[in-house]
Amino acid sequence: MTTEWIALVPAKAFTRAKSRCVGLTPDARRLLARAMLTDTVRRLRAVPAVRSVVVVTTDPEVTGLALAEGAAVTGSGRFPGLNGEAGEALELIGGTAPAAALALIMGDLAGAGTADHTRALALAARYRRAVVGDADGTGTTLLTLREAADFRPFLGPGSLARFHAAGYHHLGVGPASPLRRDVDTVDHLLALPPHTLGPATREWLTAFRPDGPQPRTTAHERKVGAL
Repeated sequence: MTTEWIALVPAKAFTRAKSRCVGLTPDARRLLARAMLTDTVRRLRAVPAVRSVVVVTTDPEVTGLALAEGAAVTGSGRFPGLNGEAGEALELIGGTAPAAALALIMGDLAGAGTADHTRALALAARYRRAVVGDADGTGTTLLTLREAADFRPFLGPGSLARFHAAGYHHLGVGPASPLRRDVDTVDHLLALPPHTLGPATREWLTAFRPDGPQPRTTAHERKVGAL
């Protein structure tokens, strides 16, 4: 039997997001955050096992984008900060859909496609709770739970070790997987193979690509990236 998932994606106000992307104007940072969230929602909605995508936010602009892309929205603002907002959303959604498993997925995994999410959730379906670490092996990019009560407020620097200590299974996602490469800086984005980026993020790159060395692409990557 296929496990059904509800994917929750926390999202800051676009005007406050991507503050570490130095060299970009505030508007370019806002539009980058918007583009990556757009692609993330679209790709998650295309995962066969995902029943619904829920964006966790209280920001009007983020809310409008999420609804326009077919996602639901939750967030009260009563518990500020990533852990407070995520914990409240997991409890609320878990209570309204107890039969579904819960996945908390960061919205800046610009290279993670539908197939990447599909494979990770299929692996996670075997475990009560599981986690995917970032490329540095310290932070967390994806978290899955069967019960909202299993959530622990560890998100942030050093979270991966704390989740492991709390009994979260380490999913077998390889170091090269785009699920482990969240975008905090412009260099992070430019290091991703262009063909892995979603259409909205590729469009952002066309308009705002910073000067400097660019990642090389093969002919195959250029062909796929044009699709």
